[in-house]
Amino acid sequence: MIIREMEAKDIMGVVGLIRSELGYDDISSDVYDRVIRIHNADKYVIFIAEDGGNVIGFVGIMRGLAFELDGEYVRVIALAVSRAYQSKGIGSKLEARVEQYAAETGVNSIVISSGLNRNRAHVFYMNKGYEKKGYSFIKLLAPQKKFSYNDVIYTPIPSRLGKDENYDASWLDDDDDETIEETDKTIKE
Repeated sequence: MIIREMEAKDIMGVVGLIRSELGYDDISSDVYDRVIRIHNADKYVIFIAEDGGNVIGFVGIMRGLAFELDGEYVRVIALAVSRAYQSKGIGSKLEARVEQYAAETGVNSIVISSGLNRNRAHVFYMNKGYEKKGYSFIKLLAPQKKFSYNDVIYTPIPSRLGKDENYDASWLDDDDDETIEETDKTIKE
């Protein structure tokens, strides 16, 4: 198992973890595009945990400024580990990579928001030295579309990546069609 910065070939693995492990069943169909935009943005970084060529975990972070903190801070915007790999230290390794990144970039604080119902995550963060500071609030100003893999798979990948028009999308083979159909059935139910 290795921890490394995300590459374009890892996008679908990250999208899958966002849906399955973070519990965002009704996530917008634009999640694929958002992962690409985050991957390409200057102040954002995604680190993945890879085992045997599979994305088994990821952490997405951003650097920013805050009124109450000196200098820049790092915000963990998502951290997820595949259910089959949970409680094996992978989340700790991803969190340690965030701390390493913060140190490398001269950042001295890390901020994390976590859903109210994610009690195991709260214990994990508190065991890592994070303190509960407040609540997060959200107000959606536009309706969100339900996620469908059909919105993602059949869009030409090279034109969506923006960085490399010669991107090899051969990893999206025909065997994925059955999984996509099963996922779509589950979403519709």
